[in-house]
Amino acid sequence: GGGLPTADILSIESLDKPPGLPEFGSASHGHRIRRLRRLDGLPAAVEEIWLDGSRAERLAREDLSESLYLHYRLALGFSVVRAEDRVAVAATPDWAPADFAPRPGTIVGFIERVAWAGDGESVEYSRTWFDPGTARYVTRFR
Repeated sequence: GGGLPTADILSIESLDKPPGLPEFGSASHGHRIRRLRRLDGLPAAVEEIWLDGSRAERLAREDLSESLYLHYRLALGFSVVRAEDRVAVAATPDWAPADFAPRPGTIVGFIERVAWAGDGESVEYSRTWFDPGTARYVTRFR
């Protein structure tokens, strides 16, 4: 929805991909980024992004910008050219920070995304839980 989007990184970890994620990328591990997204400074969503391990040796908090797709293009040498979103509802995850108003377990809007690079390979899977009192889901992919 409207407003100036910003992102606070909560954590970055390199991990084996857990069971239950859809297939994406060629590596058995990935880089998990958890962020709090804000609109005009208001907490609006929490997200968990998995970048396939074959696309980056490591990711560091200080290297990332608020636009991950810009970082992918400029620092990692690939662009996301296609994405598929699936929208539903789900419970706020237990790792959501205290300033995200819907408490863990509260049902909120939920988006799952698989993204593909220009070479045709899937490179990223993400999950976003959004507060419907603060944000609406709008997609603009150009």
